[in-house]
Amino acid sequence: MIRLGAQVSQARGYETTIREAGDAGLRSLQLFSRNPVGGQSRTLPKAGQLRPVLREAGIAVLYIHAPYFVNPAATDPAMLDRARQALKQEMRRAKRLSADYVVLHAGHWQQAGRRAESVQAFVGTVVAMLEAPGRVLVENSAGQGKELGGDLDELEEIFRGIGRTRRVGLMLDTAHAMAQGYALTTADDADAFLEAVDRKVGLDRVSGIHLNDSLYPVGSHRDRHAHLLTGALGLPALKRLVAWADQTDCPLVLETPGRDVAQRQDDILVIRELHQGD
Repeated sequence: MIRLGAQVSQARGYETTIREAGDAGLRSLQLFSRNPVGGQSRTLPKAGQLRPVLREAGIAVLYIHAPYFVNPAATDPAMLDRARQALKQEMRRAKRLSADYVVLHAGHWQQAGRRAESVQAFVGTVVAMLEAPGRVLVENSAGQGKELGGDLDELEEIFRGIGRTRRVGLMLDTAHAMAQGYALTTADDADAFLEAVDRKVGLDRVSGIHLNDSLYPVGSHRDRHAHLLTGALGLPALKRLVAWADQTDCPLVLETPGRDVAQRQDDILVIRELHQGD
């Protein structure tokens, strides 16, 4: 069975959010443990409290998305230390929520000509995060502005720097991939992209796919998600990605526009119809 999920708001509380997702038939889930752009953190439940709730709801994989208010690739020492402390705390928060992974963007370079230093700073941040319990997934970016980690060559460098460990993997985002310049229109496009990921990083490191369409064309370097099959993503490519996820038991997480399951019903229906049609 395909492990379809979504990023949803937990404004009504963690337990309510998890139960509603399970009732809607979702089998994976992504949440923020705090306001992603800053502000006061949400009070967390007791350690282990959500484990039976997740099990009863049928949520097989829980992702916690790291906040955006720190730059894990900062070259300023004070900013970098602040980022690492916040992200190690996020690892501990994720463990308290019984989450499986913390999903992390690679951050951005601060000064022209120092991109390589920023890549190495990010590698060091991931290594520092592993001082806390849990697992990390590095997410490919759209290559927007000063973002790192959109190009597969750069991701290869990042993973080479981190080294082989079962505690660090890759979260693929289809909208970001298209924005970076990887076409996902035809089945051949999807195959070529997956083959490139395998060569550069390794498909065995992929532990989830953010399944999103891109509002802007391929290569736009603009990060704007769209509902499935309303943007640059082609139906043949989507079919191939869903089939691959089904074969490999890789969770699919929708981050299409909307804050809850109800606002993504059309996207959920698209995936279920494709899966049933195979």
